[in-house]
Amino acid sequence: MTPDEMAVAACDLIARLRSDRKCMFIAIDGCAGAGKSTLARGIAARLSAAAIVRTDHFFRPLSEYPAGSLTPERAYELYFPWTRMRDEALMPLSLGQRAVYRRHEWTTNAPGELITIDPARIVIVEGVYSSRPELRHLLDAAIFVDAPPDLRRKRLVDRAPGEDTGWIAPWTAAEDWYLDALHPRDRADLVLSST
Repeated sequence: MTPDEMAVAACDLIARLRSDRKCMFIAIDGCAGAGKSTLARGIAARLSAAAIVRTDHFFRPLSEYPAGSLTPERAYELYFPWTRMRDEALMPLSLGQRAVYRRHEWTTNAPGELITIDPARIVIVEGVYSSRPELRHLLDAAIFVDAPPDLRRKRLVDRAPGEDTGWIAPWTAAEDWYLDALHPRDRADLVLSST
């Protein structure tokens, strides 16, 4: 599907799920390079009442653990401190309050700028692991974005030309563990294939 087709399908799902709740949480999950961020932007462009919370903003600095020597399951557990995202972003937004947190800066591998997200009718929780079991009870729906592995890898390499790509193998192994052990694709309310 094209990015526009994916955004239309996602907005159709959201329209069907609309409720009287003050805030709806829609996860956009999938592996790195699948097209999750593009889809989130496409939804937000079509729905003026949408805000985006990115799991990428909450990842733990790589310097805090030996990423290359972790098992895929342990890497899954350590990469993304989901409780921080829940406490600093999702819970305030669910209460109609502003979320304020310091994002992880990937280029410096350290805490970066302060992010402020105002309450919104629809909150898109975008990023790998966004529909993990511990967060699922907060979500109104989960969308899984899929893409062929070779396309995802090409997109990852293209994001940082000339940089060391040694992180891709352990990162992908953790994602593969997540897909095989916890089945986020099978549990999604909508699966979209990116091209």
